[in-house]
Amino acid sequence: MWLILTLACGAKTDSDSGADAIATDVDSNPCDVHWDGWANGFFSTYCRSCHSSTSEQRHDAPMGVDFDTQADIEMWLERIEVRVLDEETMPLGGGIPEIDLERFATWMDCQENP
Repeated sequence: MWLILTLACGAKTDSDSGADAIATDVDSNPCDVHWDGWANGFFSTYCRSCHSSTSEQRHDAPMGVDFDTQADIEMWLERIEVRVLDEETMPLGGGIPEIDLERFATWMDCQENP
């Protein structure tokens, strides 16, 4: 039975897993974290429930501080970086997984240094 499963699964080793290739790709071009591929979803998940011109319940988010578009966010990049990464006061209640914070920091760095 073990032999059949081994043959069916291709008996991959750790070196065959592709993990090294993925790590290399990320290391070689960290700015692969793009707006459409990742950042837009980040803002949708963690920010727009309060920071959108269409939000019915803004939870005291200042009027006009809206993140509906990439251009809106670009106006507030410095402040977003401070609140999310430096002070860690946004989003309210926290809850951003570490991997998303790391990707966000990478995205922010790439916006400042394209």
